Amino acid sequence: MSTPRSTTERTNRKAISEALLAEKLGLNDSWIERWEENGAWREESCAPDQLPEFIRQKLNRGELKEVEEKVDQLVAAGCQRSVVYFCLQQLSPAAEWSRSGGHLEGVQAQQGEELASQKQKRAIATREDMATVASNARAARKEIHRHKYELSFTAEALRCALPVGFSTSAENPEDALLLLESALSWVAKLADAYATPMVSTLIKSKGLLYLAMYVGRHADERKLCGQRTDSVLADSKKASGDRRARRTHLPAANVLVNLLSMIMGADQSWSPSELKEKVKSFRQDYPRLYRLLEMKLAELHKFASR
Repeated sequence: MSTPRSTTERTNRKAISEALLAEKLGLNDSWIERWEENGAWREESCAPDQLPEFIRQKLNRGELKEVEEKVDQLVAAGCQRSVVYFCLQQLSPAAEWSRSGGHLEGVQAQQGEELASQKQKRAIATREDMATVASNARAARKEIHRHKYELSFTAEALRCALPVGFSTSAENPEDALLLLESALSWVAKLADAYATPMVSTLIKSKGLLYLAMYVGRHADERKLCGQRTDSVLADSKKASGDRRARRTHLPAANVLVNLLSMIMGADQSWSPSELKEKVKSFRQDYPRLYRLLEMKLAELHKFASR
């Protein structure tokens, strides 16, 4: 019994979305660089030693002092300062832009001039785009197969170098052409299986995960509650259950929520329960990525603790 196309498409989209999200969150990158220098191994963390620039530019001196006080409280609760700064950096407009597909590309304005960095944004391919890829790959494979004889003796006559880049090397032109046909079939199969991930939904508010997961894992929650916790929670129970009421009361009761509110603005603040739900959903939807992000944050924490 064949699997319905809709079921296969959902399965493929989930797998593709997970792979894309891992890349967007930087989970495929090294967060601690290691290299050998003069016979000794060196290590350097990507965690900064000061507040991210976007925060220093956005807030005034008094607000920056308050932010640093909140960071001090997180450090006193068990977090590492540099890792908190790293997590805050993931909330920057630049980080959000990068996760949405933005990248810098070298562009030469005039002949002979040095390349200048230019911001560009690459949209994710659609099913229609991939249908074209599959069609072109099959057409190219068909033409190569049709003219394999001529291509083979031309390669021998002109002593053309065989293609490289495969783990299995070709020993002669016939093998190279067969390998190329196989590769084109593989490309066509991938393009046919492609399902466009919903990028905007996939990356929405994902910058919050770093700090929420790090604080939740490494900070003593009892030390993050302010003196007004009991009264604020009592007041919040009396308030209506709408989003505005919860946000009016709960941010004052929690250092993490206060910190996020100061940096992101009151209109984008999150309650403790909303942050927990955000992390919970990520863990349920992408358990492998959750474990990987948790592990990489723990690695930064351990490195900074030395």
